[in-house]
Amino acid sequence: MTRRIGRTAALALIAVGLLSLNARAPIVALGPVLGDIQADTGLSSAVVGLLAAIPVLCFGLITPGAAWLTGRIGINHAVLYFFGGLATGVVLRSYGGATGALAGTVVIGVAMTIANVATPLLVGRDFPLQAALMTGVTTAAINVGTTLASALAAPLAAAIGWQASLASWLGLTAVAAGAWLFVFPPGKDGPRWSEADFRGRAAKAQPSTETGPLPLLPRATVGPANRRMMWLFTVTFALHNVGYYAMTLWLPTYLADTQGMTPPEAGLGASLLQVFAIAGPMLIPALMHLFGWGPMRLFALMAACWIILPAGLLVAPGAWVLWAVLGGIAQGGMFTVVFTVVIRRARTLDENRRMTAVIQSVGYAIASAGPIVIGGLHEAAGNWAAPLALVLAALVVMAASGFLAIRPRTTPPLA
Repeated sequence: MTRRIGRTAALALIAVGLLSLNARAPIVALGPVLGDIQADTGLSSAVVGLLAAIPVLCFGLITPGAAWLTGRIGINHAVLYFFGGLATGVVLRSYGGATGALAGTVVIGVAMTIANVATPLLVGRDFPLQAALMTGVTTAAINVGTTLASALAAPLAAAIGWQASLASWLGLTAVAAGAWLFVFPPGKDGPRWSEADFRGRAAKAQPSTETGPLPLLPRATVGPANRRMMWLFTVTFALHNVGYYAMTLWLPTYLADTQGMTPPEAGLGASLLQVFAIAGPMLIPALMHLFGWGPMRLFALMAACWIILPAGLLVAPGAWVLWAVLGGIAQGGMFTVVFTVVIRRARTLDENRRMTAVIQSVGYAIASAGPIVIGGLHEAAGNWAAPLALVLAALVVMAASGFLAIRPRTTPPLA
């Protein structure tokens, strides 16, 4: 039995890891090839920024519909829609010209929203006793995918063209879909193993009666104190993602403009922002358990590292490696701090899910404007000072709203 448990767990880890590798990479792959896209399609910087903003807007607007779809057809089947939509969108974006680029990006955004919804539901359904492990696998795999996309997109574009470079990701998508079909067949809403393979997992799972979309304004089920925290963290999360998506999309162009890098070099340099995002979530529990840091101190560290990125690029652009490393740690760790506090403050599982739905839905919708505004401001100003100053201002407000959200002294320890 021990051998069988190990085999099924390994298959699940592989399938879920491959799913997560595809969950953000097609967005990040745009940054290193922006110049090629603009040259071939004639799109302005603001419209190119829209290519990164559309998926984020979908995360905010499509989440209720994606939750409804997943509840109707089951998690296993819904993830197949993610793979199919992702493949369709990537082909349209690569080979459909200016119109196809926009239409394909919409399809990609809808598909990724399905993955956003399905992944935590999958962990709760099949791995309640391994929730921490599986959450770590998905987070790490997402950042590995974005790192690969950032580092490889430009070299591939130089060798085979930007269209084929972006479309080449479909090879990994096909492998992931095949693994998913084997481990999580759509014929039943469950994995290809019996209850005995993960003995006891169902007994400790927390049942939920929510099968439809999560409400966006759950005033009746979120207490007054937590409602205040929820909206403050919504601002925090929104501005955190403004910084993340703006810097992810435009950092390669910034490095090429200011450091004289070639597109492949700039893409590789910008990948530091993704590489060190893997370290952020691991740093949080280390500081908690080794030094007893509480939520306020942890948030202060992540906020400071985030703010240092645009500030450093403005003041000392030559030290961009250091600023990218600190920004990467912050963008990975900020998510962990915010949602760990939400989990600890929530009175019930239902309240936790409803607060999380509001923070992510509204936050992503606001954050979608970031890449567009930054691209338009850069084009209008003709330099990087104004866009970076705007990102800096957004992150300062992010820090203020986060401090206000965490400020009550009743917050339990994060451990």
